[in-house]
Amino acid sequence: MTSGWTDTGDTAWLTAYALPYAGVCLAYFTSGFNAAALDYEADGSTNNGIFQINSRRWCSNLTPNVPNVCRMYCSDLLNPNLKDTVICAMKITQEPQGLGYWEAWRHHCQGKDLTEWVDGCDF
Repeated sequence: MTSGWTDTGDTAWLTAYALPYAGVCLAYFTSGFNAAALDYEADGSTNNGIFQINSRRWCSNLTPNVPNVCRMYCSDLLNPNLKDTVICAMKITQEPQGLGYWEAWRHHCQGKDLTEWVDGCDF
């Protein structure tokens, strides 16, 4: 795709090719690229790491009866090595809501030409 990638809202486009575009935009608007970002919600849940992945469903803060879909501790999402974080984010994008899970995606990235986010990068 030499003309770049524009999100169409179809999560099927989120392939290994499209993920860098989506991920960079999402990381900027959720955490400002801060892998150690930690935000506390009023309900006691936390938003963790560069993608601000919430503990209500996706990771465990040792709270009983939490789904933990990514099968990891939320503290693992604060690691500067982003491998586990990216794997978890990819699991989230495979859910029915896909990237729409993130409010920042819906307001800042969805429907936009995202090529500027990786201009000059080699993939």
